[in-house]
Amino acid sequence: MTVQEQTSTLASGVEWVRRLGVAVLAGGVAGLVAGGVGGRLIMLALARMNHPRATGVLSDDGFVMGQFTLAGTVNLMLVCTVIGAIGGLVWVAIRGLRFGPVWWRRVSVPLGATLVIGSMMVHSDGVDFTLLDPPLVAVALVLCIPLLATVLVTWLGDRWIGSDQTVWQRMPAVVAWIARGALALFAGWALVDIATKVSQIL
Repeated sequence: MTVQEQTSTLASGVEWVRRLGVAVLAGGVAGLVAGGVGGRLIMLALARMNHPRATGVLSDDGFVMGQFTLAGTVNLMLVCTVIGAIGGLVWVAIRGLRFGPVWWRRVSVPLGATLVIGSMMVHSDGVDFTLLDPPLVAVALVLCIPLLATVLVTWLGDRWIGSDQTVWQRMPAVVAWIARGALALFAGWALVDIATKVSQIL
């Protein structure tokens, strides 16, 4: 390997490390803002809307509805930051699969992520969605968390990384389209799952 090839390989490795770091940072910030701060505000809004019936009830995530403690808030923010950082790594892994006009590139990932993550957050058992009224508002507010988080990580990550060139552009086009198809099927399954759970809640 020549000196030029070694330099190119080193530069490529440094760039990948930088991108991973950017993804973790962007995801952590997005998780903190959307899940930590936004999640707390949503909890507050739902608790106020359902006071006093839901006050003091233990949520499915282990939080006491209507009670906002410093320890609980810090714990929520830390957990959401870590989850967001992991989500940032997922985002940087699939960002090269985006295609089409700019508006679709900006919408497709947040939309798909909202469906997939939302299907894991929304459930028809427990008290989070069966006790709180109106249930559709509770579902909509919860879905706003992954939507906001993905919009933020996309905006921050794209600004900080800059280049749209990823490993996906160096693969055969058919490989990328198979991956896109799999992700589309996954998002479609998540949409059906959310719709089924909402119908059960109602």
